[in-house]
Amino acid sequence: MFGIEFYPTPSNVIETMLEGFSTSGKILLEPSAGKGNIVDFLKLNQASDILACESHPDLRKILATKCNVIADDFFDLTSEKISHIDAIIMNPPFSCADKHILHAWKIAPAGCTIISLCNSETLNNRHSRGRDELDKTIEANGHANSLGNCFSTAERSSDVFVSVVRLNKPGGGYDTEFSDFFLDEDPPETQANALMPFNEVRNLVNRYVSAIKLFDQQIELGIQMNNLTSTFTSSHISFCCTEEGKPKLRNDYKKDLQKNAWSYIFNKMDLRRHTTQGLKADINRFVEQQQNIPFTMRNIYHMLDIVIGTTGSRMDKALLEVFEKLTQHYDENRFGVEGWKTNSHYLLNEKFIMPWVTEITYRGHMGVRYGSAETVDDFVKALCYITGMNYDNCTPLSRFVSDLKCDFGVWYSWGFFEIKGFKKGTMHFKFQNQDLWALFNQNIGRIKGFPLYEYKKTGS
Repeated sequence: MFGIEFYPTPSNVIETMLEGFSTSGKILLEPSAGKGNIVDFLKLNQASDILACESHPDLRKILATKCNVIADDFFDLTSEKISHIDAIIMNPPFSCADKHILHAWKIAPAGCTIISLCNSETLNNRHSRGRDELDKTIEANGHANSLGNCFSTAERSSDVFVSVVRLNKPGGGYDTEFSDFFLDEDPPETQANALMPFNEVRNLVNRYVSAIKLFDQQIELGIQMNNLTSTFTSSHISFCCTEEGKPKLRNDYKKDLQKNAWSYIFNKMDLRRHTTQGLKADINRFVEQQQNIPFTMRNIYHMLDIVIGTTGSRMDKALLEVFEKLTQHYDENRFGVEGWKTNSHYLLNEKFIMPWVTEITYRGHMGVRYGSAETVDDFVKALCYITGMNYDNCTPLSRFVSDLKCDFGVWYSWGFFEIKGFKKGTMHFKFQNQDLWALFNQNIGRIKGFPLYEYKKTGS
């Protein structure tokens, strides 16, 4: 009805596009507005003013009832007409999305954010000069993420794989670029049980923003010097950031700063009692992909809330991983691995055996293998969680064995267990408290959905 490239944007896709970007109080441009799905979403999210372009006459009539239509053809729009906008949000025709995004980049004012959908093929197959230019623009000034076939269940469906491109035009509009950084006010999240003091977080974010501004000031100095001398010399002075003698683009500098700042945040947090192997992997993955998550105070506190709020499920996972690892080593197991009669396949016995825990150190003492030490420590953290004990008072297994210079074949009292290691790599564990043994199995029953034990405290 409105052309072969008329694909109204679903609200859930718009939410994903705008994740981490606040539209409240901003002046926004939608240059390929269609019937106004994005315009409607922006209005609902308190944009102060919305400008739009649309070439189809019938769609323009619909748009005129919703916002200010300032041009029919987006490519006729010039920079002076949108010098006051904060961001460009769009879903351009997929056949020429590169041209639309590059035109938006060309006419956008300094500090403007550009968020656009495009066919993923536009980014993956750079067979044209326009696509190659777009790739370089994204590399220097933003990032792109795949959303998959997010239009498969849309009003007008398509199985095309779609990506979202986000660009930040440097200079000028720091209020837009750093709008969600909450530099001078407490974030909305409660501070009562914060893992990092608010002032320390604010100071780190302020230092990050100030560094970006100083970067831009150095570039601006080169431009000012050239303007002063251009009437009597043809030479051009420029300043650039370098790392080990190689030029550093602004966006690469921002990414590196963010990555290091996120690492600093995680290192500063008191996370020993909350951090399992799984969370460490999640944090590492998050830091590696951090350019998709703005380094703002809101996001820092949101991440802290996630870490604390998911502790229960994470500890359940740690309990279950240990349970399944041990119960596959019961006698006559079906997994084709070594098994022992002390291990059961439906509950954890008071005495159990873990393989591949110990090793012989170069001095002939007993040591603990790295990966197994992590698994056992996760187990202890989970036991602390279900008993309410403080993990900070527990000595990690590897340190206990090292400090005490434990011998093979000797029982030692360590935390919740009696332990004895053997040269072949196995370690025997015995619960020191029968109530804890029962409580562990009761929690496994809850997690797996079947009752194993009715927990009754001894002597009650």
